[in-house]
Parts: sequence; C-alpha cells; structure tokens
Amino acid sequence: MVKKILIKDDNFKIDEEIVACIGFFDGLHLGHQELVNKAIAEANKLGLKSALICFNPDPVEIISKKKNNHIFSNRERENLIRSFGIDVFIVISFDEKMMKMDPIDFINDYLNRMNIKELVSGFDFSFGYMGKGNNKLLKKYRNFKSIVIPEHKHYGKKVSSTRIKEELTKGNLKLVNKLLGFNYYLNLKIEKCSKNEDKWLIEAINNDSNIIKIKDGQYDCFKVVGNRYYFISDKKYKKGDVIKYYVY
Repeated sequence: MVKKILIKDDNFKIDEEIVACIGFFDGLHLGHQELVNKAIAEANKLGLKSALICFNPDPVEIISKKKNNHIFSNRERENLIRSFGIDVFIVISFDEKMMKMDPIDFINDYLNRMNIKELVSGFDFSFGYMGKGNNKLLKKYRNFKSIVIPEHKHYGKKVSSTRIKEELTKGNLKLVNKLLGFNYYLNLKIEKCSKNEDKWLIEAINNDSNIIKIKDGQYDCFKVVGNRYYFISDKKYKKGDVIKYYVY
C-alpha cells in the first residue's frame, strides 16, 4: 500500500530513509517513467523505500495566477503514481511563499530534511525563486546522492507534458499514446445510452475539470464535439455512470 505524506510547510518529519524522484509529473509519460523506475531500482538495491515527490497545486498556476489545463486530474495522476509501484507519495503544498523561496533554502529546509538517501531528477529540473535552482546547485548543497536523468526523446524531439498537451489539442492520439507509453484515457460521465441494433450508442461528457481538451473530430473509437463524446458500446450504461474510457 502506498503511503501518502502531505507537507504544508517546513514543519514535517520523515522517519524512514528513502530514494526519491521529484517533479510535477503531469501525465507520467515515458520521461517521467525513467525517473520513477530509476528511483524504484535504486531503492530496491539499497533495501529502502521508493518515493515520489511532487507539488500541489501546479506551480505554473501560482506563478501565472491562472488555471493550467493538465493531461490528467490530480486524482488520476495519483492513481497512476500508485500503479507504477512507488512506496511513498510525498505532496508538497506550493504557494506564493514557496514560489519566492530562495533555491538554497528549499534544499536545506525541505529536501535535506526528508531523510533522502538518493534523489532522482530530470536534466531540466528547476526550483526556487524564478526557477533559479537547478541540478548543479542541488549537487553543491544537498546531503544526499543526486542522480540526473538525461533528456528522453521520441524521433529526436523531447518527450514532455507540454508536447503531449499540444498533440492532444491537434488530435494526434496515436502519438500521444506513444509518448505516454500507455493509452490515454478519460473519465466520462454518461449522459445518454440509446439502443443501436445489438449495441449501445453512448453520449458522455468529461467528468474531470481542468483537463486539456481533445480536438473536435471523428476518431477510430469515438467522436468528440465540444465536451461531448459519442461512441458505440457492447455494454449498457445508466445516466450518471462514470467510466474510464481509453482513446486511440
């Protein structure tokens, strides 16, 4: 069972030693999975617990002072994190105080007090005021081993949450699934279920808020118009049912 730790300020304590990866992890794409898998592998090697450190809300929303659409909801992001086999899920509350925090203070007041044995970060990991903290600064002030994972590319281009969101808005779902390493899915709330010969015609809406919108159009398995999704199902659903629907 995954242990969840919420950190609201610098008044916290983590008793057991951990090997952790750190980031926002929107989408848990192939690049993120390299960090997660490395943390798990190193933890197993050392006989320690693996951990994932992320932030909530999205730092971009605090910095820009506006909502930022994501690949998955916070709930689904947490479900995905749990599915990858992490032992400890650490969520740091991100607010204006943390946004203005000196990068060295973040290292000393947070990371150095988390009982981290090894920390896995991406090549472009940044933190602290104006994003001035980076892996070079981290290695100088940390009291744990720092492991930096190089850029993950697909056909010569960086795999990133930004790229995946762009491809979703273009309707390039096959590419999205390749970049994620698994099929993208939506939590759809059933609005109508009508008999269509020996199957059912379903009309549904996205049940998650602040999720990036897929481009309107006809796809292999469904049609989307606005926030409404239409597809054929072998199963009959009731109005109000919420289902996990994989797209391709």
